[in-house]
Amino acid sequence: MSDLKVDGIIASTGTNTNLTLQGKGAGKVAIGDGALLFPDADGSADQVIKTDGSGTLAFVTPAAAGWNIIGTETTSGSGTATLDVTGLDSTYDTYAIALSDILPITDNAIPYLRLGDSSGVDSGASDYAWYAVGDNISNTTFAAGGAEDNADAQIRMMDDSNWGAVGNAAGEGMGGMFFLHQPGDGVVYPTISGTCMFLSPDSPTRFISTHMGGGRHSAITTDRVQFLFSSGNIESGRMTVWGIAHA
Repeated sequence: MSDLKVDGIIASTGTNTNLTLQGKGAGKVAIGDGALLFPDADGSADQVIKTDGSGTLAFVTPAAAGWNIIGTETTSGSGTATLDVTGLDSTYDTYAIALSDILPITDNAIPYLRLGDSSGVDSGASDYAWYAVGDNISNTTFAAGGAEDNADAQIRMMDDSNWGAVGNAAGEGMGGMFFLHQPGDGVVYPTISGTCMFLSPDSPTRFISTHMGGGRHSAITTDRVQFLFSSGNIESGRMTVWGIAHA
């Protein structure tokens, strides 16, 4: 590499060589009539260059924004008893929970959600309160129903007393979208609300739409969420959790 120095500027004159610009001493490289001052050292991996609005550029770590994935878990084949995602903390005030293409091994199984902290998932007999209301989309007549419990070992996601639960025949199963409304360090009891669709083991198969909500009966440092069925394993499906940034 050959260099040409003109008024303190180093320019490359060789073929296919880099052009090096550097300030003298503690000086920085100024471009555009001196309006932009570039950093004189590289930043860390995945950092970006940011301006301070006064002409000085620097490497910074970009702020997280939007939906940021916390974790995802899948099951297939012989299945698993639960889907568990950990890593929730006080970074985010709201978390989104998606259940996709969920199929129980046991026919007519009831879906549940549970929460937990660093000591594990809470499953005491009266840890949770919940409600579920929905409609059986079997004909042209609206026929809503619902159920609730103020002392249960989990948050039930549907009213099985009116329409049955989640089927496991061809084309049956469930999915849904839910939100956890408190951060890990929240002072309010952790609560969940959301909607789901499931297909019941009837002939013909019925589409059931459900809106549900529930919560833990005490404030905990929530760091995990768990999905399970009332009986049998989860044959296939995915649970994904995102933290939602507010800025």
